[in-house]
Amino acid sequence: PAEPCSVSVVATHQLLTNIFEYISVIVLSDHRFRCVTGAIITEQDLQILEKCNQSNIEALTNIVGVDCCGEKLSEYGDDSKTEKQLRKAGDLWADHILENARAYIMTILYILITVISGYPLMYAILNATGYDMSNK
Repeated sequence: PAEPCSVSVVATHQLLTNIFEYISVIVLSDHRFRCVTGAIITEQDLQILEKCNQSNIEALTNIVGVDCCGEKLSEYGDDSKTEKQLRKAGDLWADHILENARAYIMTILYILITVISGYPLMYAILNATGYDMSNK
C-alpha cells in the first residue's frame, strides 16, 4: 500500500535511531566516554528515544500494511487510511515546492503579455471598464 520512498525513509530513520540508541548506551555505560565525547545524554533521553523507536516500528507497520511477521493487517485493504494521509501530505508538500515555480511563471507571463501587447495592466483594466482615456 505504501510508496517505496515512504518505506525507505522510515526504514532509514529506524536504522539511524537504532544506531544512535546503541551509541548512547555505550556512552552512558562508562563515565570516561561521557568525558571524552562531551555528551550530556541522560537515562530519560534514552527512554524517550526508545519510545520513539517503538513508535517508529508501529508507524512502519501502518505504512506497509503488514505486521512484523509479514501478515497483512485486516484493516488495510486497497484504501488504507495511512496511505491516504501520506498522499494528502505529499500533495500539500508538492504544492509548497511548486509555489515558487508558479510565481516565476506568472511573473514571466505578466511581463510578456504587457510588453508584447504594449498595454500596461491598469490601462487594460480601465479600457475594459469603459473609462475614456482621452479625458485628461
